[in-house]
Amino acid sequence: MLRSELQIALNDVEVACKEVADGHEWVADFVADPQLADLLRALAGERRSFADALGERLVELGDLPREPDSDLEAVRDLVSRIRAAFSPDEGSALLEDRAAAEAHLEACTETALARDDLSDETRALLQQILERARAAKERMRTMTPS
Repeated sequence: MLRSELQIALNDVEVACKEVADGHEWVADFVADPQLADLLRALAGERRSFADALGERLVELGDLPREPDSDLEAVRDLVSRIRAAFSPDEGSALLEDRAAAEAHLEACTETALARDDLSDETRALLQQILERARAAKERMRTMTPS
């Protein structure tokens, strides 16, 4: 089955939500700062809710949601952990990495929002995802891990 450009754009955002959630949960499991771990877990839950909502939109469009590439995610997680381990400030390095993941979600969402064939409901959902990704990214960039 061939996907339409709309389905591809929504799938990209949906997969990005799942990847960001996976990464946030992975970092939350080993980061030393409990406040940061709680924030990352909360953001992960929110991203999963967004992915579920987008998945419903995709089913309405006759498509099935995709899953992230688990091998690619494992490599990204490993690189992130190694980079953080060699950083003078591991917590800040992990925050930068998670903020970059939110920036990727933001970029995917902006691309989808540029389309003119979105339903009002889908546009509102994408706008909410964009706003929450921007807010999370800014919060992470201003946080100082303990």
